[in-house]
Amino acid sequence: RKYQRVLRTSSMPTSFSNSIGPPEHHNVDRFAIKETICRECFTKQSSKTNFCVNCNVQFGEYHCAICNLWMSNEERPYHCPDCGFCRVGGGENFRHCQDCGMCIDKQLFADHNCKVGKYMSNCPVCQEDLFSSRDASHELPCGHAIHWHCFRELASHDSRCPMCKKTAETHERMKPTWDAMAMGIALQPVPPELCKVVTIKCNDCEEVQVNRSWHFLGVQCRRCESFNTVVERITMMGHEAHEFLLRNDDEGDGGGEGVRRRQRQLGRAQGAAQSTGSGGGAQPASMASSSGERNVVSSPRARRRRRASMAAVPSSLTRSGSTAPPPPPFG
Repeated sequence: RKYQRVLRTSSMPTSFSNSIGPPEHHNVDRFAIKETICRECFTKQSSKTNFCVNCNVQFGEYHCAICNLWMSNEERPYHCPDCGFCRVGGGENFRHCQDCGMCIDKQLFADHNCKVGKYMSNCPVCQEDLFSSRDASHELPCGHAIHWHCFRELASHDSRCPMCKKTAETHERMKPTWDAMAMGIALQPVPPELCKVVTIKCNDCEEVQVNRSWHFLGVQCRRCESFNTVVERITMMGHEAHEFLLRNDDEGDGGGEGVRRRQRQLGRAQGAAQSTGSGGGAQPASMASSSGERNVVSSPRARRRRRASMAAVPSSLTRSGSTAPPPPPFG
């Protein structure tokens, strides 16, 4: 009676949908691994070998006894003693920087921005640890680091560093874009009722500039030619701002000279557009006009009527220098 057996209604659960959840993932400290089991003969052995002690099967093309790592040579893994673990990409292509604490490409090592602890942080986009990540890192001109694939996705809609908001490209690569934006501002002046006089700060050179003309496309920095600027204060608005910009003789694009320069550029662009658009139709019209004039002059009847109309002009009008009236229309 003390060990009475308890009867069960069923030996197996009727459904596994509620009892079995998704697979659980856990982190493994590979440096703490001491033994491994061969998947062919199930022999337990030391983790410091790449061949089974029983069946002599090879565990992996690449083996690191320090990191307890077995993998293929497709990604060209190598062990960096300064980093303390294995990396991919080929050891002959990288050189460890003691200040950055990271393996740097040998082609970029001489010109890289050396900064202590630069890679001891997370990627500002995906928040993955940059130091231990297997993905390639990209160094921005401002000195911050980011994953290369994250940078390519970010550059499709924003050209600024997500950390400090400085331009993430060099000045030479951004110059054509900035020139195109400046031309767009010159071709699209702000109406007087929407004019603004603002104070801006450049995120690239960190210079504060006052009495600048606002535009919806952006305000260009006078010092570094960057459009990576922010408006800190609005000084004047509307017609008051427009009159101030016209009176101001500053050489920058925020003064009267800048407004007049944009108006001249706009006039030249409109004239070029009109000449281009009317070039095909204006030439035949002028040719027809001159051709018709030649036909009239060459006609004897036209010459007689022309002489008769000129003879009918009083001599007083001719002596006074007045213009003769036009000849009568030809019937």
